[in-house]
Amino acid sequence: TPKFENLIQKKTTCKYAVATNSGTSALHISCLAIGLKKNDIVWTSPNSFIASANCAEYCGAKIDFVDIDFKTGNISTDFFEEKLKIAKKNNKLPKILIPVHFGGHPTNQKKIWQLCKQYGVKIIEDASHSLGAKNNKENVGSCKFSDITITSFHPVKTITTAEGGVALTNSLVLFNNLKEYRVHGVVQNNYSY
Repeated sequence: TPKFENLIQKKTTCKYAVATNSGTSALHISCLAIGLKKNDIVWTSPNSFIASANCAEYCGAKIDFVDIDFKTGNISTDFFEEKLKIAKKNNKLPKILIPVHFGGHPTNQKKIWQLCKQYGVKIIEDASHSLGAKNNKENVGSCKFSDITITSFHPVKTITTAEGGVALTNSLVLFNNLKEYRVHGVVQNNYSY
């Protein structure tokens, strides 16, 4: 597993990779690693597999959706910006945004990152369909414009291991949290990265 994680980390150019049994598990532990709690709010795309929303449900959080750009199938940054303004007025900003790279087409991640920084929203990129893609010469999964990126190796994905997933990050704190949640808090002293 550490060898596999190291290869994915190098391919995506992120600092850390944590392999899981599925992309769904990667989403779930990513929410936990960021500290998602009951009644927190998560926004995602309505144009995705249900796991992009269910990961918030697993934590007792509330889910809402940001409409898509009909040309790309990805979250519309215009709709997202407008929704953020309304949510701020109503004191209902999300804790986490989960943008989905629909069909391997990367989101406008730089714009999403700028908006999330402005409003204090964390980002988990759901890149289940886009491992190997580039976004403005930046590898999807580099986490340059997100806190965590997840991908999946399910048989219908671009690269498969029959099952599996991975959570990627550049944060040592999030990396340690992800590792701890992956193994349910069990520590083996002879296991190192």
